[in-house]
Amino acid sequence: MDNVSVITGIDPTEGVMEVLDTTRALCPECMETLSADIVAKSDGTVWMIRTCPTHGVFETYLWPDSTHYQRMRALAFSPVAPAHTIPMTKSCPTACGICSSHKRRVTLAEIEVTQRCNLRCPVCFMAAEHEDDEMSPEDFRSFFQAIAETSGLDTGVQLTGGEPTVRKDLADIIAIGHQMGFWGIEVNTNGVVISRDQEYLRSLIDAGLTGVYLQFDGLTREPYRQIRGADLLDVKLAAIENCRAAGVQVVLAMTIVAGLNDDQLGDVIRFALENNDVVAGVALQPAFTSGRFETNRIVPLTMGDVIFTLEDQTEGLIKTEDIWPLGCSHPLCDTGTYLVRSDDTFVPLTRDLTHEEYIDAYNPNSPQGSVFLDIATQKGLNLEGGLSIIIMNYMDAATMDLERMEQCSMFCTMADGRLIPFCAYQLTDCAGKRIHPPLGLPVEQEM
Repeated sequence: MDNVSVITGIDPTEGVMEVLDTTRALCPECMETLSADIVAKSDGTVWMIRTCPTHGVFETYLWPDSTHYQRMRALAFSPVAPAHTIPMTKSCPTACGICSSHKRRVTLAEIEVTQRCNLRCPVCFMAAEHEDDEMSPEDFRSFFQAIAETSGLDTGVQLTGGEPTVRKDLADIIAIGHQMGFWGIEVNTNGVVISRDQEYLRSLIDAGLTGVYLQFDGLTREPYRQIRGADLLDVKLAAIENCRAAGVQVVLAMTIVAGLNDDQLGDVIRFALENNDVVAGVALQPAFTSGRFETNRIVPLTMGDVIFTLEDQTEGLIKTEDIWPLGCSHPLCDTGTYLVRSDDTFVPLTRDLTHEEYIDAYNPNSPQGSVFLDIATQKGLNLEGGLSIIIMNYMDAATMDLERMEQCSMFCTMADGRLIPFCAYQLTDCAGKRIHPPLGLPVEQEM
C-alpha cells in the first residue's frame, strides 16, 4: 500500500472519516474489476477509493455531503427484475445483454439510428465522423421487436445517434415502432433540422413521434460555443417554437459542465416554466467522461452537486429535500420531482408526500421520468402547466459502480437483439477505447 501511494501520490486513508459501503468498481486504466470502498471524508464529502495492483490507487469524488448521500441511498425501491435475460458468460460490464445478474427492468430503451451528425460537439461521446452506409428503416424493425419482447410495448423508446434528424427517412423508422404498438417514441436531437424545417418535424409527428428530447445547455451563447462548438441559442429557441406550432412536447436536456453553465440551472427551469405549454420537463445531466481523461484523482460535477445548487438558483422553489430518487433505477442514478401549478405558483409534489405515501403510490411500470407525473395523476392534481424535473447521474470509467450498473433501467438496443445498460454501452477507458462497439456490431461491421 505504501508503494502504491508513492506511485500515485495518493494516500488512500487521507481524510477518511467513515467507510459507508463497499462495491465493485473499475480501474480506469486497464478496466479490471476492483473492490472499492465508498468513504466519507472529514470534510463531509463522499469518495470512492480502490487500488489496482498494476496502476495504483484511484480516488473519485461522488457526492458533496455524506448525510444527504446516505438519505438518498435509503430511499431505494425493491427492484422489479427484467422479464427476459440471457446467461452471464463474462464479467460485468462486458456480459450485458440483459444478463441474468441484472436486477431491474427496462423503462427506457434507446435505438441509435445513425452515427452521423451535423455538429462536432467537443463533449460528445459519439463517433460523429462516421459516414458509412446506414441501416435501412426496415432493418430497425428487429430493434423494436427486441424491446417489445424484452420489456413490452409500454417501454419508452428514444431514437438517438449521432443526430437522428440527419436521416431523411427518420419518419419511416418512427412509423415502424408506432405501428408495432409503442405509444411513447421520442427523438434525441440538437434541434438544428427541426428549427428550420417544420414540414420535416410534422412528418415525424404524423409517423408517431410523441416527444422531442432537445439538447439545451443554457440561455446564453457561450455554453453552446464551448459544449457544442457553435452558437446555437437561436437554433434552440426556433426549434422550441416549431414544436409549439406542431403540438409536440419538448424535454430540455441540459448538459452541465462545472464553471461553464452550472450557474444557469435556475434560469433554464424558469424558462421551462414560462414555456410549459410546450416544455414538459427538464433533464439535468452533469457531463460525464467518455474518451481520454486523467485518472488518478477525478473530481467531476455530480448529481449531488446539482441537487444542492438548485435550492439557491431557484430561490427556494426547489429545495434540496424536494429531490427524490425516481425508483425505477438505483437511487443514486435518477432523481427528480414534479412541479405542480397552484394558481400563479409551483409546488414540488414531493414536498407534501411522505416516503410511505410514495411507496404506496409508486407504479413500477411508469416510464422513466414519468414516475412523479403518474403519482400526481393518481392524486387527482391539476397537471396543466406542470413540469417534470429529473437529474441523471451517468457513470464513466472513473465513477463506475458495478452494483449501480446492475440496477440500470436505461438501455441501448443492439443489432443482435441484446439490450445493454446505457453507461456500459458508452463506457471507454482513459485512452478512449470502447468496451462495446456501436450497436454491438463487430469492428469490421461498424456503420
